[in-house]
Amino acid sequence: MKIVERLKLGKLATALINKRLPVYNWFYFKEAFSRDLVFLLAETWGLGEGDLVLDPFVGCGTTPLACKQLGVDSVGHDVHPIMLFASRVKLRGYDVEALRAAVRVLMKSKFEKLEVEMPGFVARVFSKFLLEDIAFFKREILEVENEKVREFLLLGLMNAVMRCSWAHKDGAAIRVVKKPVPPLRKALKRQLLRMCSDVERFKGKACRVTVEHCDARKLKLADESVDAVVTSPPYLNKREYINAYRIEQQLLGLDAPASDQLIGVREEGAVENFSEVGEFVEEKPLEAKLYFRDMFVVLQELYRVCKHGAKVCLVTSDGCFPEGVVEVCETLSKLAERTGFRAKRVIVVNKRFCTTPARKKVGIAREGLLMWER
Repeated sequence: MKIVERLKLGKLATALINKRLPVYNWFYFKEAFSRDLVFLLAETWGLGEGDLVLDPFVGCGTTPLACKQLGVDSVGHDVHPIMLFASRVKLRGYDVEALRAAVRVLMKSKFEKLEVEMPGFVARVFSKFLLEDIAFFKREILEVENEKVREFLLLGLMNAVMRCSWAHKDGAAIRVVKKPVPPLRKALKRQLLRMCSDVERFKGKACRVTVEHCDARKLKLADESVDAVVTSPPYLNKREYINAYRIEQQLLGLDAPASDQLIGVREEGAVENFSEVGEFVEEKPLEAKLYFRDMFVVLQELYRVCKHGAKVCLVTSDGCFPEGVVEVCETLSKLAERTGFRAKRVIVVNKRFCTTPARKKVGIAREGLLMWER
């Protein structure tokens, strides 16, 4: 297995490029990788019509959305309800005139003051008047019969609401930063009209796209059915994504992901057997042991569903702990080899200092593309 540095590719492992792309930017997930990474891999691997690409940690839908632009069939799995919701809305085909008609009706609706019931952690990031606006527009949208149109409007509402909030996300923490914000009606109209324009601008091709709730350790796919895997599992010791979207979840009426479906997360008191990964995790913190044990099960499932010759790109990063850096890129590649994959290369695309809460540097974490073959 070769380890090479290609730091010029660093942006491909981030969502920065996606922020300016129509449809991709309907839901910004900073932990995502870029559309251009999927394009590059598809070209390098020669993917085309008749191939099937899997992303078992689909997040906000970058892999299947890029595949849709390329005309390549794809399957995306995740356990986070808000990610699945956003991905489904992004990936649907729409009648843009029907969307614009629905936006016109919504924007002409006369405001009615409604009873507002919101948990304290939600209410504190909005003004009283904004909470009333949210309740009104949500009621109006939920009365739309067409599911595709209704969920399109809901995603637009969620984005507009967060732009009008005082919420400032700092990792998993959400701080209140009071500032002037635009009226929700104005922000919502602008958001929805932009999304309608994006539907017209986005050029998708005919292909099969499936996104569904599924634990990556129990894939709902037949043996040897997948031609390529492009994915990014949760990073070790980075759990911000679990709670960072709890305001949006509450606004949309979605549940939090079940803890037993999260990689490396356990109920207190759970008994674990690390025999399958023991030699790779002996000196590592318990959290890392749980992570690698779960990821080994994921890798076994990926090996099962991949065809002979299938290509895999897994975007990940070493883990930061107060004691130092826990190597993830090489450890996962070794575990992949144990399942039967050939670990071809680790392409290091970013390097970052790991620091303690007191800002003491304890090492350098590498973010990389793990390139494997079945």
